[in-house]
Formats: sequence, C-alpha cells, structure tokens
Amino acid sequence: MINFTLSMLTLALLWPGTGIGSVWAADPMSDKEAKPTLGERITEGTIRGTLMRVEGEYFWVKDNVGRDLRLHVDQSTKLDKVAVGDKIKAYVTDELHITTLQRESD
Repeated sequence: MINFTLSMLTLALLWPGTGIGSVWAADPMSDKEAKPTLGERITEGTIRGTLMRVEGEYFWVKDNVGRDLRLHVDQSTKLDKVAVGDKIKAYVTDELHITTLQRESD
C-alpha cells in the first residue's frame, strides 16, 4: 500500500495539471529513492538513457544506444523524482512496462 501511495504521489508531481500535485509536499517519504526488488533486478531488463518527454502513462526515453523507446508507467510503478532531460535507469518487463524508474547521477 505504501508503494502504491508513493507511486500516485510521484505521478501527481510529474503531472501537476491533475490538481493533486499539492499533496506531494505533505508526504514525508517524498525524498526517498525508488528501489527495485531483488526479483526485478534478476528477471527484468534494464534500460539506461535520457528522459525525453512524458505523455500521460508513457515516458519517452532515448536509450544509451540511441533508440527512442516509449515506456509505460502506472500506479504500480515505483518512481524517483525525475524531470525531462534527466539520466534514468528503468527496470522494465518484456512489454516495456516500467516497474521501477531511478534517476541516475551524472
């Protein structure tokens, strides 16, 4: 339930037009990093690249090989606080659904 709540709050931050962005500031867990589970690290693919744009439930990423990828997020996705232009690391399923998205340091 905590991961669900954090995911919803992170999504609200990324899409402030939803009208619930102000909830983010009240969340004491807002500075915590998204952490993949051991299962995610073992069984899921990893994509590293630059976040190019966000459109609804889709994050467009230019990976380190130069491909433009459309990755899906939803309420189950664990997200670090990210912005367009950030370097990211995404744990993804075969269907390109992000289970955990982390911001990478430069």
